[in-house]
Amino acid sequence: MCGAYVMARERSIAIASAYLGWVMDGYDALLVVPILPLLGSLFFPGPYSYLGGLSTLVATLVMRPLGSVVMGYVGDWAGRRVGLMATTLGYSLSGLAIALMPPYESAGAAAPIAVLVLRALQGVFLGGEWGPGTSMIMEWSGWRGEISSAFAQTGYPLGALAASLVYSAMSASMGSAFAAFGWRIYVATGALAAVLAFMLRRRSVESPLWRRPRRNPLAALFLESSADLAKAIAMTTGLFLTYYSTYLIYSQYLKYVGLAELTPFVMTASTAAAVISVFLGGVLALVVGYRAVFVGSLAAALAFAPYALMFNPSAASLVALAFLENFAMGLVPLVLVRRFGVEKRATGLGVAYNWGLLIGGWAPLLVGIFGSMPVGMVSVMAVGVVVAIAGLLALGSPTP
Repeated sequence: MCGAYVMARERSIAIASAYLGWVMDGYDALLVVPILPLLGSLFFPGPYSYLGGLSTLVATLVMRPLGSVVMGYVGDWAGRRVGLMATTLGYSLSGLAIALMPPYESAGAAAPIAVLVLRALQGVFLGGEWGPGTSMIMEWSGWRGEISSAFAQTGYPLGALAASLVYSAMSASMGSAFAAFGWRIYVATGALAAVLAFMLRRRSVESPLWRRPRRNPLAALFLESSADLAKAIAMTTGLFLTYYSTYLIYSQYLKYVGLAELTPFVMTASTAAAVISVFLGGVLALVVGYRAVFVGSLAAALAFAPYALMFNPSAASLVALAFLENFAMGLVPLVLVRRFGVEKRATGLGVAYNWGLLIGGWAPLLVGIFGSMPVGMVSVMAVGVVVAIAGLLALGSPTP
């Protein structure tokens, strides 16, 4: 009885520490989104201030693939727990440094350079979070794979939702003081919350399945599993093309269609809807199978998108679209985890996810190529849905 209690306690701590880290990934990665104009004016003053602020988000995005390789390798070679402790420490300290950074007015050109370097470092460590963390959850969990997968995937949108709520509360309560110094407290909240994840990870035990691999995980992944890796990246690329062409750019879309006043509610409600549908994707997969949920939900979202984006833009229709298209995201770990053996799993999952994010993350720019934003959103989304479904089908059925 005592042994069973200890095992249950170890499982709970391991799963909680991995999950909280994924929540903090969503929180820290998207923390800067509502303050991009402010960061631009503080660190990149002048005619290109907006682009400077945007570059702080891009710097994190483009470095995630490197982090997935480096920290995925650590998670496979040294253990999931070691990899997760390193990622938490890395992105929390770099975030805290940004909160303390003097503006351009005080530090000159060193200020924007330092901010970009720190955000790039955050990208490396945040990019290394998903592979070891998802591996830890899937390997420790005693639940059905569909539920474990869906649970793991709710972490990121939950973190994004938390960042949105914290920003709304702080900016509303502090008023003009937020631009003066409150933004520093806001940015520092990510580092402070990450301390809890780090402390949990220090107490966590290693995955029961992990053993030090006999061969280099990178060689095993890129040389022996390159075909599966390419198919997996295609699947995640399609998903991110879908998301980054629709609900992740709702703020720009609402401004385009003259409904900017709906932005706070729509963004918050859409993210909350994403958390719910991600988990429901796993539940529904237990009943009808993961392929039916993956393909069916994306097809339904694509069929609904013209109505929501072109013919009847409203808060209700936009939130409904976000809800429909996020079922598939809850199934990504389930699809991928058995494609990559334990000895290369953290690297394989991290690379498949973050390299797809890097490619699919260009969707907003692709939307901008079209003269009409709604037409561009539906068109890029259609490409994303086709690519995601093709990648899933090409992977075939996972091996038990």
